Amino acid sequence: MRISIRNKITLTMMAIVLVVIIAIGIMSYSNSKNIVLGQVKQSNYDTLKNANDYFLRKFLSDMEYVVDYWANTDELRNWRNKPNQPKMVTSVPEHFLPIQEQLSGYTKSSPYIAWIYFGPEEDGSLFLTPLDLTMPEDYDCRERGWYKEAVLNRGDTIWSDPYLDAGDVGGIVVTVSKAVEKAGRIVGAVGMDIRLNRLADIFDDIQFGENGYLMLIDGDGVIFSHPEEKMLMTKICYDTELCGWLYSGKETEIFDYKGVESILSYMDVPGTNWKLLGIMPVDMAAKLTPIKNVIIGIATVSMFFSFIICYFLSAFITKPLSQMLNTIGRISDGDLGQRIDIKANDEFDILEKEFNKMIDTLQELLKERDLSFEELSKLNDEIVKQSNRIKEYSKEKETMNTELSKLLDEIKKNYLTTVRALASAIEASDIYTWGHCERVSGISKAIGEAMGLEESELQTIEYAALLHDIGKIGIPTEILNKRGKLTEAEYELIKKHPGTGYDILTGIGFLENSRKLILQHHERIDGKGYPQGLPGENILRSAKIMAVADAYDAMTSSRPYRRMPLAKKEAIGELIRGKNSQFDAAIVDCFVGVLETVEL
Repeated sequence: MRISIRNKITLTMMAIVLVVIIAIGIMSYSNSKNIVLGQVKQSNYDTLKNANDYFLRKFLSDMEYVVDYWANTDELRNWRNKPNQPKMVTSVPEHFLPIQEQLSGYTKSSPYIAWIYFGPEEDGSLFLTPLDLTMPEDYDCRERGWYKEAVLNRGDTIWSDPYLDAGDVGGIVVTVSKAVEKAGRIVGAVGMDIRLNRLADIFDDIQFGENGYLMLIDGDGVIFSHPEEKMLMTKICYDTELCGWLYSGKETEIFDYKGVESILSYMDVPGTNWKLLGIMPVDMAAKLTPIKNVIIGIATVSMFFSFIICYFLSAFITKPLSQMLNTIGRISDGDLGQRIDIKANDEFDILEKEFNKMIDTLQELLKERDLSFEELSKLNDEIVKQSNRIKEYSKEKETMNTELSKLLDEIKKNYLTTVRALASAIEASDIYTWGHCERVSGISKAIGEAMGLEESELQTIEYAALLHDIGKIGIPTEILNKRGKLTEAEYELIKKHPGTGYDILTGIGFLENSRKLILQHHERIDGKGYPQGLPGENILRSAKIMAVADAYDAMTSSRPYRRMPLAKKEAIGELIRGKNSQFDAAIVDCFVGVLETVEL
């Protein structure tokens, strides 16, 4: 089936418009998704902050006020044991009874306060309110964590992590305590035990999203406040990724928590080692469906109007060609009086003039009776050639896109050939690293593919890995191949090669992104790398991948400073030991997984 030029132009333009609309739609959807996700994350974090500021922090402040008040009373600051007074744990001395009577008012008025007590430094006794007869007689308050922390942090009110109280009826409690001192001398410490159910009651009154809930965890990741009682005193760090996030400084993130997509937010509780964690299940697909429907609707309408525009635009473009073909047809039928009349300022205008001129010449020749048949035949051939030239002009347009595509593929191949040639030039001066750049490139691509990098990122990292040591071109060969330890000056020269490589590749358009990776491939997560000393969050992900690949190949191949390469298992061990200091932990874990399935 023959397709007209007009239809070909229409279809080509529609294909281009379709690609543009799809690209814009994908970008719009992605941006909208990020905006919605950001709003949901911020809303969760704001709710979490309000819960901390207006509920939890208020309760903690009230408890701290009680302990702070008693730590500064003259009765306790001036405390002295009576002569020959025995150590007491299940009873109190007579001269403490007035104080105990006042303290009992707190425990009676609040069911959440288990005990208020004073532990004197003098003998390690513990004066409990109310008394707990199950306390061990050998109890020494000076050996307890709440007492030690209070004394160590004089002047501060200290919150403990949850623990099992020493008595048989105490259960799990948290303690707020403060040192009692006078004139720089430790007199003892005041403490107050608070039952965990009070913290649960506080969070039960807070609506965290539609189906969300709050929990408290201590410095070791132990849950001590949770809507489900069975979760109390269990560790939340069963998930390595979740545990890493809790201590990463990223306050809000999306996780597949217990099989449900959820937004998790946390914040540190000031004055404690605790973290307040909020978990809210979220159906992102449902939230994004209206946006997706709008984008699809806009795309559909755009395609409809684009089709109309393309249809009439193709008609406008092909109109001169149709006029020429019609005129040629009439001339072919013998009507030599026909002329092409095209109003244009392009190649069609030139064709019109040349064609009309040719017809004028033909008419003049036909009027001459003495023209030979051969001359007339030549003129006819010229007419056919001109006609074919017009038809070939339209065919050339069809092949143009194909030729451009082939040219782009050839350019990409030439780019890669150039990069490989440069890599070979780099390694020519270093007898120990021959093939190193190719291996680092292969390892980097394998990690990138495992992490789901896009094709453009994989190509960028491939070029960068092949050229990552180009900066060593300016380093003397005797330094590169030196078997002994480098001097400080020699090492400083070596450390300049990432920056030198970055500068060498300046102005090479297709290597612009790759040279940024070359500059950063010796940076470390802890900020102790070179040449810029960037911390982990400022290092490009692809540069972190190259750092792992470069280190692994260096460890498993011969070097001047180490003739015997490390075994695969030993090299993996070194990478794991360097997690979160030299290397990105997630990338190391990914690479170890790759090594288990692929031989590199």
